[in-house]
Amino acid sequence: MRNIPEIKFNNRRVEHINGFELKVLEEFISNLKKPTDHDPFQAHRLSFNIILIITDGMVRHSVDFETHDLQEGDVMVISKGQIHAFDVHSRYKGYMILFTEEFMQKYIASSTIAQINHLYNYFLGQKKINNPDHNQTLIRSLKKELQRNSSTLPNVIGALLSIYLLKMNDENDRSSNFIVNKYLDCFNHFKLLVEKNFSKSRDAKTYAAEMSVSYKFLNQVCKEIVKTTAKAFIDSYVILEAKRILVTTSLSVKETAYALGFDEPTNFLKYFKKHTSCTPAGFRKL
Repeated sequence: MRNIPEIKFNNRRVEHINGFELKVLEEFISNLKKPTDHDPFQAHRLSFNIILIITDGMVRHSVDFETHDLQEGDVMVISKGQIHAFDVHSRYKGYMILFTEEFMQKYIASSTIAQINHLYNYFLGQKKINNPDHNQTLIRSLKKELQRNSSTLPNVIGALLSIYLLKMNDENDRSSNFIVNKYLDCFNHFKLLVEKNFSKSRDAKTYAAEMSVSYKFLNQVCKEIVKTTAKAFIDSYVILEAKRILVTTSLSVKETAYALGFDEPTNFLKYFKKHTSCTPAGFRKL
């Protein structure tokens, strides 16, 4: 079985900000500065968030096994838990902004997190946004502030990211209406439970009971935050994990079914085909 490495946030940063780092892409993927804990050209899972900004040329970048063509001015948010890989044949020019969930919770207002939440809902479809003016403004401001290294630096960096992500959310043409905090907290709880227990249960009512909320309320929360039902969210997550296993391991379809919590491989076959219009074996070949 070929395992996907999970990349932890590197605390040996020069910015001296817990949970934040700005990287120059050319330096990151060069032979001299290639990370020693993993190969960036092979699939690896993130334990933090990335904003990938392309400032010149065109590249092909893989996120959750889908290839995206990115060009000058394009930006893509890659979320914690996603699997991505750099393209060995592309010449990357631009920046990577790395930040952890802890940094976001501490230095970005909860109302802002609620508004930009859709940017991180990768199961709804990975999006790229062409945003050259905002990109240049952000990078220029970050570089200027990082040279100061003052006691207020993390707060300033959080403010700059907040402004940028809010503008990016507007460019994404998704709803940026204020979301009640209790909905966001509930959804985040639900999402964590699904990530932890999806192989044990795919029943939305079970998760609602564990959270001590009604099934109707959980559906309402999911529709507010991610514009889908609780059951559809669970199914999207299970299918994504199935794809990750099929593409990155040598487990058979039968073994994959059991790993995902299906009692019978035939049930997994029907489930996978229902949600993808493709068999697991067919998807693996693709």
